[in-house]
Amino acid sequence: MLLGKEVRLNRLLDPESGRFVGITVDHAMARGVLPGLTNIRETVAKVAAGRPNAITMHKGIAEMVFPPYAGRIPLILKATTFAPYHTNYDTPVADVEEAIRLGADAISVGVIVGGPEQAQQLSYLARISKEAAAAGLPLVTHIYPRGSQVPDPKDANAVAYAVRAGAELGADIIKTNWTGSADSFAKVIAACPARVVIAGGSPGNDLESYLRMTWEGIQAGMAGVTYGRFVWQDANPAAVIAALKAIVHHGASVKEALQVYREAAEKR
Repeated sequence: MLLGKEVRLNRLLDPESGRFVGITVDHAMARGVLPGLTNIRETVAKVAAGRPNAITMHKGIAEMVFPPYAGRIPLILKATTFAPYHTNYDTPVADVEEAIRLGADAISVGVIVGGPEQAQQLSYLARISKEAAAAGLPLVTHIYPRGSQVPDPKDANAVAYAVRAGAELGADIIKTNWTGSADSFAKVIAACPARVVIAGGSPGNDLESYLRMTWEGIQAGMAGVTYGRFVWQDANPAAVIAALKAIVHHGASVKEALQVYREAAEKR
């Protein structure tokens, strides 16, 4: 691995655990301006207060909102997006040159596999993989098996295919769906030599459910989490991040992490 890439990748990973707690605020183009994202400066400030291992966002928001945190929290530039109008296709919206210009520590490419739109998306991932490697820039992919030919996007075989596709094309960190249990997700981990992290998914579950999912994923061998909505839609995003870091980086139980959350929320 090139030194530049190693330097940047080490910025993203906790120095003790070697794992990753990332937060995404890239949802507006994909899902609309959700509650919690309207005032993006306020949202990023609340997330940054929790000191995640990185924050993922699009280039315009990065230029307008991220300067106060530059060099303090790693930045991952999102280079694609799906939308309510093309739900199975992550279209390119940025590239490696822009990521370098913005000082990003990694670039992220979204891919939706399992449908006729897969080919173009994998082609873009392969292109960015080549360019990122030449620039010494880590590559993150958000890759999900939710194309029109996939009956169940949480099926372990479908998820294993998705993450393996990301690894085959050179991704360093691969974000994907949780399959519902540690046993089923262990099959996903076994199929992927790259670091695998999970997405939070749609809101509806309570904090304890997400913390339990996180704990079970760590037991299965995942490298961490990349969450969004359930973190910044909470009344205390920094407290949620503290609880996640307790599990991912320090091996806390769900009960212990909930206590970390309560104590952090009280301090704020």
